[in-house]
This record gives sequence, structure tokens and C-alpha cells, in this order.
Amino acid sequence: MTTSSLRVTCVAAALAAAAALTGCSSDDTDTTAGTTTDAPTSTTTTSGVAAPAAVTVEQLQSQVDIFFDPAATTEERAAVVENGTDRLPVLEQFTGVLAGYPLTGTVGEITTVDADTVTATTEVAGPHGGAPMPLTFEDIDGNWVIADDSACSILSMGRLSCE
Repeated sequence: MTTSSLRVTCVAAALAAAAALTGCSSDDTDTTAGTTTDAPTSTTTTSGVAAPAAVTVEQLQSQVDIFFDPAATTEERAAVVENGTDRLPVLEQFTGVLAGYPLTGTVGEITTVDADTVTATTEVAGPHGGAPMPLTFEDIDGNWVIADDSACSILSMGRLSCE
């Protein structure tokens, strides 16, 4: 089995396991295809923490679409990930994984974490099903990007290491 085939198999197994685990949960989230939340969810912030600049599902969805697009260049993918230039080698490997095992992500409910951070429940799906996973996004110079930890979590499903 080639390394690429092994990675594709590992990604498929990870997504299947995630889908099986979420099948046992009591998540009441609507995951109907095409359903999105049009506005960010308002949350209560703690004293002294400013709410982040308005971020929309569409902004985050655009970043997720580029991240999972097998036709995107490694540089385009790096531009939507916090510390993306530091991750170029692993993002190049991820491009190869996506060519053999295409993934998609659908951004759902957005929750404010702090002035520069939000999380979004994102349905990550592949040919063998999918599962919701929280992705964190950081506001870097007015541009919302996928947080390094979230990108590395997705990459680790394909047995790719950020280290």
C-alpha cells in the first residue's frame, strides 16, 4: 500500500469513526444539506472583552472552501490558515490527500470566544460520511483564518503532523 493510499484510508477511517460517534449524541443541530446560519450567533462576553468584528458564515465558509479545495494551491491554502506559511510542507501533503479523498466543510453556528476568536460548528464530510466538528477561527489583521490548532486537527485525521 502506498503512503498516499494509507493516508486516504486513515482519513476515511477517522471520518467514519467521527460519524459513528456523533450518531450516538443528542446533538439537535440541523445538518440538512444547504442549510446555513445567515448571521453570527450573539453571545455574552465577559467584562473587559470586546466582541469580535462582525463575522459571517459566508466569510468563514469561504476560508473552509479554499482549505478543502483539491484544486487550491498550497499557497492559497496557507493563506486561510493561521501560521500557514509555517505549515507549507504539511499543507502540500494535504493537497495530495484531497486529490484521493475529497473533503468538504459546511460552516454552521458561530460562537464568540473572545475579541479575536470565534468557533463555528462545521460539518466535515467525505465520500464515506461526515461529522460536525468545532473549528476555531482567528481574526488576523481583519482577515478571519482557520486557527492553527483546528487546521492541525483536520490534518491529523490524515495522519499528517504539524510538527
